[in-house]
Amino acid sequence: MIIVAPTTIDFSTIESNILGLKIGRCNSECFNERDLYSQILTGNYDLCRLKVPAEDEMAPFKLNKTGLPNFFSGSIRKYKTKISAKPSGEYNFKDLIFEMYDGSQDKLLKDMLVGTWGTYPIGYYRTPYLCSLVDKDKEIESVFQFYKKFNLNKDYPNNSILFIKHDNTYVGFFALNILNNNLESHVGGILEPYRKSGYFLDKLRYIKEFCLSHNLEHFIFGARNENSDVQRIFQYVGFQAIGSDNVFHIPSLLTYSSSAPIEKNIVLTSNTFQNIYTVLFAEATSIAMSLFPDYTKVSFQINDFDTMQIKKHIQIRFSFPVQTKDELLIVVKGQISNNSIIGYFRAYK
Repeated sequence: MIIVAPTTIDFSTIESNILGLKIGRCNSECFNERDLYSQILTGNYDLCRLKVPAEDEMAPFKLNKTGLPNFFSGSIRKYKTKISAKPSGEYNFKDLIFEMYDGSQDKLLKDMLVGTWGTYPIGYYRTPYLCSLVDKDKEIESVFQFYKKFNLNKDYPNNSILFIKHDNTYVGFFALNILNNNLESHVGGILEPYRKSGYFLDKLRYIKEFCLSHNLEHFIFGARNENSDVQRIFQYVGFQAIGSDNVFHIPSLLTYSSSAPIEKNIVLTSNTFQNIYTVLFAEATSIAMSLFPDYTKVSFQINDFDTMQIKKHIQIRFSFPVQTKDELLIVVKGQISNNSIIGYFRAYK
């Protein structure tokens, strides 16, 4: 039996500041869609990044029940290996230097991120709606600022970043985080010109020695399933996969607007209480056609709510977060009793 675990969205400060969107992250073993929906609305999130176990096969269905836009962003295979069981072997390069990031090598850290993660930093830029608001450079900047802050060893003694140096050339890097008597690493890589030369295996040898010297039991990390080269080498060296997580992006876009939002006070009559959907559709259509006359084809999706709770006067906010050459997105938000309503109006040329 699947037990529904607490569903909590944490505000992601650094990437929110850099990307200009209010972003939350939620990692849940089995999320509750009502809690998720409520927290997104009360938190006014523009984007929620949700990570759930792949075994939660109902995740897409539950997300669709919220009425919020949501898109699958990929899978991450998880590894957890008892490090003492892995043989070290001899280093391919006995003169490697593992140099710790001390806050003075910002350009080097940024270059390493670009050279290893530059083609797919987070994945917001590949998500519909977000792709017109976010690019890879901003994503890299947010990853850089996060690790620059939280993996600076002098401020966070359990965290570090190590650069791999050989013959005065930096060939790669990786982050290390000590957590619950285990070692975790979720970012790192070898620069393209130096791959398949043995540096990655030497990095793993260093990690084993680090774990043994710090009495750490397991090495935990993850890798995107589509990264076949990395998956192949992990399996080659015998790391044990323990499952996969699926990642979903929910671009609710509740606060972001590319132009000034429009507030409307709608007065309902006895005839319109039961036809609130029609009323909101008409208002959204009127606004879209007046502001953006080139968009003629329309569709509208709104969440279900109890019509018995509708007030006579409701304040509705129409915002315009995304406008492309082919599509216009309008976010409709209002208050009915103690429950927020939200809908998405799409207009097409």
